[in-house]
Amino acid sequence: MNNFWTTVSHTAERRIKSKAFVISTLVMGLLIISLMNINTIIDRFSGDGEEERSVIVVVDNTVSEGMFGEVLASFEEGGSFQYTPYSSSNVDSAVEDARNGEHDYVLALEGSFENISAEFFGGGSDFRVAMEVNNDVQRVKESLVTNELDLNEQQMAMIYSPVSFSESPLRENGEVQTQEGHMQAYWMVYGLVFAIYMVVLTFGSMIATEVATEKSSRVMEIIVSSVNPVTQMLGKILGIGAAGLLNLLAIVVAAFIGYTLSGDDFLETFFSETFDISLIIFALVLIILGYFLYGGVAAMLGALVSRAEEVNQAIQPLVFIAIIALFISVIGLNTPDAAFIKVLSYVPFFTPQLLFLRIGMDTIPGWEIVVIMGVLIISAILINILAARIYKGGVLMYGKFSFKTGLKQAFNLGKKEG
Repeated sequence: MNNFWTTVSHTAERRIKSKAFVISTLVMGLLIISLMNINTIIDRFSGDGEEERSVIVVVDNTVSEGMFGEVLASFEEGGSFQYTPYSSSNVDSAVEDARNGEHDYVLALEGSFENISAEFFGGGSDFRVAMEVNNDVQRVKESLVTNELDLNEQQMAMIYSPVSFSESPLRENGEVQTQEGHMQAYWMVYGLVFAIYMVVLTFGSMIATEVATEKSSRVMEIIVSSVNPVTQMLGKILGIGAAGLLNLLAIVVAAFIGYTLSGDDFLETFFSETFDISLIIFALVLIILGYFLYGGVAAMLGALVSRAEEVNQAIQPLVFIAIIALFISVIGLNTPDAAFIKVLSYVPFFTPQLLFLRIGMDTIPGWEIVVIMGVLIISAILINILAARIYKGGVLMYGKFSFKTGLKQAFNLGKKEG
């Protein structure tokens, strides 16, 4: 047991004290703080002047004889655009002036209040401009029509009063997903999907590289003689996991500093309205189980290579599995109740992402969560036992890397050593 904790502390300390770890952690922290305050930084460098609004000239050829354009100009004061009535009713002339840079856009109006026809001369890649202009025209039309009908305040209130709408579960003891709950679950699942993906790529690569580096420098032969290979493998997995946890804590601290400097109230809103502690617990449990599942395979693959340069080639199968899981999860965000999502959530290498996806975005029975979690735990144990057997033989093998042949030879050699 002493050897195990010695391996854990040595691995974690070596990783934490490395220049690459310190520099990457500092750079990541500064990047997070900068991104959370990007608007403040941009404003600081761009000055304090107000953003100039785009000018839209209104060619009003409606039956109102210019009234619609005048109301539109006053209706949107302080909005995104500055509406200005055009001096004539000639649309072609207004368009030509816009092309010459005298104003930005042209809005041509025809028809009666009840049947307004609007043509917007814009262009560019931002489709939201035309959408906002359309909304502005619609609001002015509603205002003028209701005014023409001579409706009193009570009648206006009846027209614009919101519908009383509620939703109830169809099945007994069912749940109803609110918009806040849906968005919270959506972004938490989205974050976990990428967290698992980054854990596999980053920490899996770290584990495999750590093993391959010691093996290529012949240090492994000395370590194996004094520390059981299985103890060594598990110690490295836990040690690098501890270093990764420290890295995660540093990122959380940086995010909190960035949040404090930005002055936003996002955290208060998140914790008071949409925070669900059960989803956080499920996320942490699944990340830990997924780390040990993938970490055992990464250590096994790292033991099969003789040089650190071959690590990327060795862990390619693991990376491919992670990429497949990532794509399936992204697709499943919009269809969490699809049959293929339910079936693949039982596959251990997909379980961390897909089970959390189903918990957060769909209604899943408690017994099914227990069964899937049980399958994941048992699979992680069995895979680490198998990985330990192959690791035990792999650390003693040297030569050109071959995935199929190497696995077989390492397993047989580990069986003899055991």
